[in-house]
Amino acid sequence: MTKGNYYTFLGFILIGIIFRLVFETFQIDWTHTWAYLSFLTILSTYYGIYSQRQNTKEEFDFTMDFKGGAQGGSMFALGYGFFTYIFYKWIHPHFLEMFLSNRRHDIMQALTDTGQTDETIRAALDNFNSFAELIYVPGNLSVITITSLVFLSIVYGVIFAVIAKFFPKFVNQ
Repeated sequence: MTKGNYYTFLGFILIGIIFRLVFETFQIDWTHTWAYLSFLTILSTYYGIYSQRQNTKEEFDFTMDFKGGAQGGSMFALGYGFFTYIFYKWIHPHFLEMFLSNRRHDIMQALTDTGQTDETIRAALDNFNSFAELIYVPGNLSVITITSLVFLSIVYGVIFAVIAKFFPKFVNQ
């Protein structure tokens, strides 16, 4: 890949960061982040195939198209994963604490409304706390983000490689 391609992938990462900060500023539900992350992964995967085809004169097959797409999407995933760690560690360190306390309250309220015993409520909260200690820490959440986005880029890479195999003008000019 050329230097310009790296700047393009950096642009995709910056767009993802801007969207995340806008969502946080306007207090838009954080569960919507996967919609724009999926879209940016699609764009970076397609651009990976496109740039690989534009920068070489080789004959392309399915494997090379897949590699270009997966590489492009993975670069985006890695950059956004680093941002996820920075976001939850330093930019908004109390987000996960607030999320967990709200979720604990919801669990207690739901179990109290259904008439569960104190022992059952305590067991459910202990179970939730042990689960939350594994998932809702900045490092683990960053790894989950990277893994999920890399998996998406692999899936999109296969899809785009199949499309490029049967419709080469999809990628070529």
